[in-house]
Amino acid sequence: MSPGAGPAVGPLGRLTVRQRLDLATRLAHRLVEHVLRPGNADAVRRQVAYVRSESLAPDDVDPELRAAMTRDCAVDMLVHVGSREKGGSLVARVLDAEPAGLTVDDAERALLEQWRDGGVLGYFIVTDLVDEHAVLHNLEDDLDYRVFTGRSEIRSVALVPGLPLSGRVLPVGAAWIFAGTPSVFSPSAIVGVVRGVVGLLTSSPCPAYRNPRRLARARELVADHHGAFRDLFGDVLVEGTASHVMDCYLRFKDRIGAPAEEFALFPSLRDERWLPDDAADPDDAAFALVHHPVKGLRLLDWYGQLREVHTAPLEPWKPQRLAQVLADPDVPSWVLALLAERHPDHLDALYRAASGRPGFAWEQDGAALLRDREPAAGRDEPGLVMASSIMSRVLPPEEL
Repeated sequence: MSPGAGPAVGPLGRLTVRQRLDLATRLAHRLVEHVLRPGNADAVRRQVAYVRSESLAPDDVDPELRAAMTRDCAVDMLVHVGSREKGGSLVARVLDAEPAGLTVDDAERALLEQWRDGGVLGYFIVTDLVDEHAVLHNLEDDLDYRVFTGRSEIRSVALVPGLPLSGRVLPVGAAWIFAGTPSVFSPSAIVGVVRGVVGLLTSSPCPAYRNPRRLARARELVADHHGAFRDLFGDVLVEGTASHVMDCYLRFKDRIGAPAEEFALFPSLRDERWLPDDAADPDDAAFALVHHPVKGLRLLDWYGQLREVHTAPLEPWKPQRLAQVLADPDVPSWVLALLAERHPDHLDALYRAASGRPGFAWEQDGAALLRDREPAAGRDEPGLVMASSIMSRVLPPEEL
């Protein structure tokens, strides 16, 4: 199964495939050159410092190579993701309002529309070489990408089957190009690369669901699990002591068994985030096990406190506490929606005070408020971890 932006239309449709690839390569170079202009030196320096502070590269990496990789990563982020300070990628800024010194024609603008979401940054295995392109299998989404050299300094003939690599690829119609030179690993490092991808998918499964078949299958499984949870407990929520909730969790796991060959439950479902309250005694906290028909299972140790915020009477500290929660995108909006459904008595006044919006009415404004406070990428993400088909061939089952 191969992804792609579809056939070229509009100004790109008048170009041959080779012309489109050459245009895309030149445009990718121009974007990098714009970021590296002398006037952007301070922004690049700050982004490099940020990337360096977040880097997990081993200490034995050659200092010059480390510096080059850090700089390349910082420039790539400025072009396709945005700076840490201001957000907004260069691609998005060109599309919204061309910055000084960088103009694009209609064909280039059509390409940039395909690149607005940053293309695909991932880990790949070379599976085949065909003419001038390599077929790359993405470990995160289990899709095959037909990738041409693009800005990469690596020659396509060097991409032998079985070679692991990581990098960003950009769509050009139904084909792709490298946004820069990918990081290439030794074939003997495949197990380590795969283990790293397993960890990435556990912490952020979004990339896996670029694969429409996997997305549909995950949603189907989570819906089945939701029905099993309701049948077992008579509700979508179980609340009580830590031992009681953990017992319910183990009963639920026994009921559903293994999710499916290509999926797994999150290794750790416990949510360690607490509502900010220095007076709270963790030993007195009530736990809750909650299951959503799309987002799946969550084990929460702050649910009892948040339920108290939503119940009458409306005391002065409650809007302040809710405001802290609304500002934290890691607190699931669907849990807030469940609380609002079960405790509707003073929602308007509570959310009015917490949001600082005097005219707020839950009936008309609540859904939009909860939707907008979470990152768009994860709003409809099923609560399962997807394992790549290559992972199952490389790692023992107990390590998936």
